Amino acid sequence: MGSSSSVAVVILNFRTPDITIDCLKTLAPEAASDPGLRVILVDNASGDDSVPKIRAAVEANGWTGGWLEFRAFEKNLGFAGGNNAVLNELLARPDCPEFLLLLNSDTLVKPGCLDYCRKVMLADPKVGAMSCMLRNRDGTVQNVCRKFPSPLRESVRAFGLPWILPALFRWADLEDSGWDRTAGARDVEWIGGAFFFARAAALREAGVLDEEFFFYGEDCEWCFRLWKHGWRIRFDPGAETVHLGGASSDSTRVRNRQRELYTWRARFLVERKCYGPLAEKLVRASYIAMFRLRLGLQILTGRGGSEKAADLREGLGQLRELSSK
Repeated sequence: MGSSSSVAVVILNFRTPDITIDCLKTLAPEAASDPGLRVILVDNASGDDSVPKIRAAVEANGWTGGWLEFRAFEKNLGFAGGNNAVLNELLARPDCPEFLLLLNSDTLVKPGCLDYCRKVMLADPKVGAMSCMLRNRDGTVQNVCRKFPSPLRESVRAFGLPWILPALFRWADLEDSGWDRTAGARDVEWIGGAFFFARAAALREAGVLDEEFFFYGEDCEWCFRLWKHGWRIRFDPGAETVHLGGASSDSTRVRNRQRELYTWRARFLVERKCYGPLAEKLVRASYIAMFRLRLGLQILTGRGGSEKAADLREGLGQLRELSSK
């Protein structure tokens, strides 16, 4: 597949063919300047017109010179399962690239980004994974690095204390908002999966994504596991990518309630995977207590029939639903 310092990019498409094609258009110049770059694009059983649209675009743009491989799955394996199907295959090859990039389909890679990230990783062999600067469509900075949701941090966050009393509880703000992302590179606790530039050696040691996560949370647990195995996680704003955000999980593709259930399940699963079953129970109890407290205040103040109270009842219902499974 190329030299030992080559890069393989893994992209999952799920019902976003036009956005995915735009992403490929930004990768084509990178492949032209780097003969070792390979892109494996997988359609994760979209069930729409994604496959014929993408195949037509590949043909029309002449992307048949070997840098791009397109596959179509018959079953949706989720984010972790879909990526792992490719990662495990690459890691098993004797000519596996040194670096593997998980890239969201709703991204636009800026020129030179991949080469910059490769050089950063080559210069520091203790870094297991890194992210570059991700920007929103309008150019504003997107937060891609956060703190781990330790049971104490998550429980404090459940009651909104980092925002109600920031002077006392800013330490529990998982967004880690106390520093300028444009100021320079630094080690961080975890990075998002939209742009996850990883060292193959680190993945062989720490493992690939945990497939018990279907949607959300897998990137956090993955970074936790990499740290646990002695690999550092790095953020470097010297390279940039635009991340449009949420394309595969918007309300036209994933129902709002289902998306909320995925989020809750992922939050509790991260606690169990990283900190143990007692941590999961503590965090779940904290959120249930928070919902009950806020709903009780709505009822006491005569707003039990308000839209806010309905939202709180829905949240409690979701937590009970997850608790029963």
